[in-house]
Amino acid sequence: MRVTRAVLVGGWLLVAGMPAARAEDPMKPHGKPAAPVPLNRLAGERSPYLKQHQTNPVDWWPWGPEAFAEAKRLDKPVFLSIGYAACHWCHVMAHESFEDEATAKVMNEVFVNVKVDREERPDVDDVYMAAVQLTTGHGGWPMSVYMLPDGRPFLARTYLRKQDVVATAARVAELWKTDRARIEGAAEELADAIRRQAAGPRLPAHTGSDAELVAAAVAESVASFDRERGGFDRRPKFPPHAHLLTFLDRDGAAAGPEALEMARVTLDGMALGGVHDHVGGGFHRYSTDAEWLLPHFEKMLYDNALLACAYARAAVVLKEPRHADVVRGILGWVEREMAVAGGGYASSLDADTEGEEGLTYTWTPAEVRAALPDAGLASLVLDVYGVRDGGNYLEEATGKPSGRSILHLREPLAKTAARLGRPVADLAGDLARARATLLAVRARRAQPGLDAKVLTSWNGLLLSAFATAGAALKEPRWLDAGRALARFLLDHARDGDRLLRFPKASGPAIPGFLDDHVHLADGLLDLADATGEAAWADAARALADQVLARFADPAGGFFATSDAHERLLARSKDAFDTPIPSANATAARVLLRLADRTGLASYRTAADRTLATFRALVARAPGGTLAFGRVVAARAAAEARGLAPVAGDVSGREGPLAVEAFLERGEARPGTVVRALLRVTLDPGWHVNPAGPARGDLVPTTLTLAAPAPVELRAVTFPPAAAAPPAPGAAPIPLLAGTFDVAVALAIPAGAALGPRKVGLVLGFQPCDATSCRLPTTLRVDLPLRFEPQDAPPRHPALFR
Repeated sequence: MRVTRAVLVGGWLLVAGMPAARAEDPMKPHGKPAAPVPLNRLAGERSPYLKQHQTNPVDWWPWGPEAFAEAKRLDKPVFLSIGYAACHWCHVMAHESFEDEATAKVMNEVFVNVKVDREERPDVDDVYMAAVQLTTGHGGWPMSVYMLPDGRPFLARTYLRKQDVVATAARVAELWKTDRARIEGAAEELADAIRRQAAGPRLPAHTGSDAELVAAAVAESVASFDRERGGFDRRPKFPPHAHLLTFLDRDGAAAGPEALEMARVTLDGMALGGVHDHVGGGFHRYSTDAEWLLPHFEKMLYDNALLACAYARAAVVLKEPRHADVVRGILGWVEREMAVAGGGYASSLDADTEGEEGLTYTWTPAEVRAALPDAGLASLVLDVYGVRDGGNYLEEATGKPSGRSILHLREPLAKTAARLGRPVADLAGDLARARATLLAVRARRAQPGLDAKVLTSWNGLLLSAFATAGAALKEPRWLDAGRALARFLLDHARDGDRLLRFPKASGPAIPGFLDDHVHLADGLLDLADATGEAAWADAARALADQVLARFADPAGGFFATSDAHERLLARSKDAFDTPIPSANATAARVLLRLADRTGLASYRTAADRTLATFRALVARAPGGTLAFGRVVAARAAAEARGLAPVAGDVSGREGPLAVEAFLERGEARPGTVVRALLRVTLDPGWHVNPAGPARGDLVPTTLTLAAPAPVELRAVTFPPAAAAPPAPGAAPIPLLAGTFDVAVALAIPAGAALGPRKVGLVLGFQPCDATSCRLPTTLRVDLPLRFEPQDAPPRHPALFR
């Protein structure tokens, strides 16, 4: 869906002739930052990105109700700028506009100006990125959005030149005074389009098989594949994480041999190119050209975590040692440069050094020779890595020779060795020696800025990398690093039973988003698989239960935000891989893995419901939803192997509520305690009231013993209630929805006679939908329990640890 010029005439004729500039548009290189000015409100923020702007003459406000209250009080529109610390063009716009006194004066006169770190508030970024994409057909950062004081946007762009910032301010100021209705009309149309997009596209149901979905994704990938250099873009080229992980899954069987070959060519193309940091290890964000040569030089933790997983899987599947070497480089860089004191790993390294992009990473022949006094070794490096007089690339902004060179391999090392008449191992040893020396020299240069905030989501991806690489390459130290990271996140990124966006020392106390929960859960499951230590899977299961309780959309799938987050213009549900794997796809993957691990039908049902919600979209856009394709392929493979969930010992249904009941064991001794678990599933759109004291005329959910009872009820544990709106736009209320567990302890009297018994458990509840509640009712399940001299073995060890 795209909002056209015809629909939003008021919005798109707002500034006559203003270009819809892309974040990647060519522009003049920026200079040094302006002299410091007095600190603005951003000085008190935790985000390194926001602190980058604390000396701007722009009168910035952080996102929050105070900023919008100020806009209402002053009757001013809001200018919202969203970016992140490592973003090159964010710095360009800051240096050109936000550090310029004259430009800032105009902005301060016309707007209340708000700055947001997209990594800190992905929910805000999601909503307003939708506005940019709906109106321009593309997205990117920095994001520049013009809004009413109530948060509805009426104009949305990415990078703007200084003259456009000033011209837009003047035009908005004029219309704000003379034709406010025109702005408000555009804002309401765009806000409505954002809400409709968040609700998801209305597509015809996909009637084909899961195998057909996977085949369609492979076919679309083949059509866009660069057979010479790899990748699925022409230019710019982004690391195709989701493609690689899908194509390498299940030892390459998930998508077939053609997909596996595309993965091999792409992995090799990236590893040879300048997008790969040959000296320090790891990968830059993306390549601006088709050759993987000229990158934007920022380094993101998520790129490198996902690529470490891909290269580690490739080392096993394709059996190429060169892929293992890339993994060692990535994780070596992560441990050396991204580890944060106190625990966890930083988010990114900046693209710029002292105002110049890539300065830390590029070389001249003279610099190489000075670093390597051995003339033969220096000549070898200049030859192998393509370092030339005058430089080996053109500046993206000007198209002129840069005078510097990006280290890259012009050909595979084996081909170079054959050309030089040297053994490959001998050549590789010399180059490793040279790179170590160059790294030591490079470390003495000025370094790009580090965004040291620790994001739970991205550290979850890194946890997967440590576990996957440790298992694939048989490196115990990486498994140890994974254990340490997992312990740190579980100890410091939780507030009670709630996950946080940041560990407590790293950022503000923002509740964890869906991506935080599912990527950490997936990483914990990878660690459990790699080490055989079940405690990590138990922690993953607890996170998955939180997702089911607090993020589920009754219509299917999961919201990006939980019941604890700020209510924005829309509540999004992500399906596309942008740029990390879709959180909904990862949620389905985690639930499917838990179903296979525990044998519980409820997890498989929840996974299937999520897949069903997005299956039509996956069929329509398979290339952008590869993370879903990976889950679909895994689900089909599980069915082919005949895997089925273990059913409850007893099940029952009453109205919109179904129960599966599980007994710890079927035979138990008098005088002991037996545990039971009731897995309760509400149909979509239904909820029940939480346990505890009654609220008004709402009847709480209860669990009691049916009389006569052969056991005593020792303890009943209900999950915490979620505060969620029963319907869109309604006020949140405490409720239980989706799937949740009720745990109970049953004490067998010491003098009980031996023999079979029926233990009747009665669940009392009041089913409610979005508009009303039914009369209270009950559902009874009878558990078959025998009193015997010896306890029987546990039935469900994954449930009762």
